[in-house]
Amino acid sequence: MLTLTVRWLLAGMVLPLVLAGCATGSRSAESEADPTPTREYRLVDDLCDQLDPTPLTTLSGIPTTQTKYTPARPEARHRSLSCALSAVDRENAWVYSLQFSVSLDDAANPADQKLTSRGAERTVEDLGDRALIHVAETLILDNPVREGRKVQSQTGTLRVVEGRLFLQLSYSGHSGTVPTVVDAEALLTGYARQTLELLGG
Repeated sequence: MLTLTVRWLLAGMVLPLVLAGCATGSRSAESEADPTPTREYRLVDDLCDQLDPTPLTTLSGIPTTQTKYTPARPEARHRSLSCALSAVDRENAWVYSLQFSVSLDDAANPADQKLTSRGAERTVEDLGDRALIHVAETLILDNPVREGRKVQSQTGTLRVVEGRLFLQLSYSGHSGTVPTVVDAEALLTGYARQTLELLGG
């Protein structure tokens, strides 16, 4: 039979372990009960006017930009928008354009179902819940306003899903010399991050 002294020694060893276990369990329960909240997004009517034009003007070498908005259908106005940010050199028929299409999903049209891979696309890490990008091979075309001269033509697409939001950016560049694929991808991902920040602010 254990003596009273031994019983007190055992109690002194076991009690701190039990209390530590209770504290750990409490912190674990709190952690599970309080997950990181999903970021809420909202549509911004003047999205393309709020975007910083500097990345586009720097890449294109064209100092000014313009915006254009495509009206949404009345029934979809509260959950979709479309606009374009462009840099245009009319004298040389050079055009760089970014088309932004944004939608907020509902139960019938979940955002993640809009992002099936199209083969040539690759995943972009650390952008939204999932993002796919592709910049196509550069084409050489005749310049429509300068006879005998050529124009390089480049297109690309970036599609992003984050929570309820679906974002598609379509890029096109037509000029004497288009950027590298790496620079075109950086333009797309940079504007995607800008868009997510503006709509989630």
